[in-house]
Amino acid sequence: MTRLLGAALLAAGCVGAGVSAAGRLEGRVRDLRQLIAGLEEMERELGWRQAPLPELLERAGQGSGGRAAVFFRRCAQRASRLEGCPFRMAWAQELEGASLRLTMPDRLLLDQLGGVLGRYDAASQVQALAEGAARLEEQRRAAQDSRQRLGRVYTALGLAGGALMMILLI
Repeated sequence: MTRLLGAALLAAGCVGAGVSAAGRLEGRVRDLRQLIAGLEEMERELGWRQAPLPELLERAGQGSGGRAAVFFRRCAQRASRLEGCPFRMAWAQELEGASLRLTMPDRLLLDQLGGVLGRYDAASQVQALAEGAARLEEQRRAAQDSRQRLGRVYTALGLAGGALMMILLI
């Protein structure tokens, strides 16, 4: 009986690992979608009203959701109290500490965008935000394709590995 329970728990762990791996892929797609929504909100606000950077970031937090909203709001707080520190550094620190599920290319793209925000004229910032959102959209599409393809593979491997472990231990 104990052996059967142990085998079942090990199988459940394997299934959980496969589902968790598929969930991480879904999380990246979701975070990218939210970041894109925030950047597009910033682009609209800057193009229409030329709002100050802290307000732009706060609006981005309202226009996105989830982990991206937290990232934008924290950047807004940092932007409102820079005290001699360039915004690029504050952006990079928040990006590094954010719980966003991004790959290194995603983070590099956002890091480059942080170097433009608050530094150049409004038209240049609007253009950088539009290009950043477009490039993140490309990343999101690739991540979604990967999620559809690999998500099923990870789930199937988890199920197969769990079944194999049960068979071996019973």
